[in-house]
Amino acid sequence: MSCLFLNGDLIFVKNKITAIHSLQNKMLNTIIIHDLISIDFIKEQFHRAYPYLKIEFFSEPHLPGKGNLKTKMITSSKNIGELQRVKKQGSLMIDSKKSVGELENHFENEFGLHVQVFRKSGNIWLETTSTDDWTLEQQNEEGKNLAQHFNIEKENPEDHDIY
Repeated sequence: MSCLFLNGDLIFVKNKITAIHSLQNKMLNTIIIHDLISIDFIKEQFHRAYPYLKIEFFSEPHLPGKGNLKTKMITSSKNIGELQRVKKQGSLMIDSKKSVGELENHFENEFGLHVQVFRKSGNIWLETTSTDDWTLEQQNEEGKNLAQHFNIEKENPEDHDIY
C-alpha cells in the first residue's frame, strides 16, 4: 500500500494510478495532474466535459495570440511526468467561465505543461488563438453551433487536422 497527496489530503491506495483514474472519473470538472497520468487520459477527461473542444500538448509554449507548430505537438501517449521539467502534482478546476487563455496559462504556470485548446469547426479542429479570451463555455457552444450548422455529429478528438 502506498500513499498519495492530493490537495493536501493524504490518501492511502493499493495502486496509485487506479485510484487517480477512479477519482478523476468522479470529478468531471477537475483534472488531476500526476506524473503517472497519461496525457491521453487528461485529453479524454477534458473532451468529456467539453465535447466540441479538445486540448493538445506541445513540447514548447506558444506566444499569446499565436499558434504552435504541428511538429511540436506531442502525438505519442506520454505520462505527465515525462513532460514536466519540474515535477508538480495537483488538480486543475475546469470552470466553464474560465477563458481559454486562463486555462492554457494555468497548465503552463502551475504544472509546466504546454497546451492549446482546439475547437471543432465543421470537419476540422481549429486552434483558438484568436479567441483565447472566450470562455470554455462560449468556445464549446460555438463548436456545437457549427456542428449543427454543418450537420456534423461530435467527432473523435484524436482526429488531427493540418492547421
